[in-house]
Formats: sequence, structure tokens, C-alpha cells
Amino acid sequence: MTEAVKTYEWQCIECKSCSLCGTSENDEKLLFCDDCDRGYHMYCLDPPMSEPPEGSWSCHLCLDDEPNEKANTLPETP
Repeated sequence: MTEAVKTYEWQCIECKSCSLCGTSENDEKLLFCDDCDRGYHMYCLDPPMSEPPEGSWSCHLCLDDEPNEKANTLPETP
């Protein structure tokens, strides 16, 4: 997470706003990415979430950064 927060303008928990709509209203509906610490309103996500997920959650930016394991594997030789 330390490296990820160096790539954008990080906000403390008191100042945290939604990375999609930019507002800090309805802070009880903000989800925080476990990989980069960005905040997102559950209703701003596409598709929207009605309940916070159980366990860890990663935003679309961090999921897009994950390497595609299938693309990194070579086919077996006969």
C-alpha cells in the first residue's frame, strides 16, 4: 500500500472523499481499498453495492494493475 499511496494525492481518514464523485458526504457509505487506500461510495461503483463486502476489497484501479497470470504462463511443449 505504501507504494500505491505515493502515486496519488493521499487523504487522511478525516478528509477522505470518494475517488469517483469527489464528495465526502455519506462517509458511512465509503469503502476503502485495501491495496491503495482510496475511498469510494458504494453507490458510485459500477455496479453499485448495497452492502460492504466481507473481508478485503480492492478497487478497479488496483484490480487492473494485477498481472494476468494466464498471460504470464507459457504453453506446455509436447
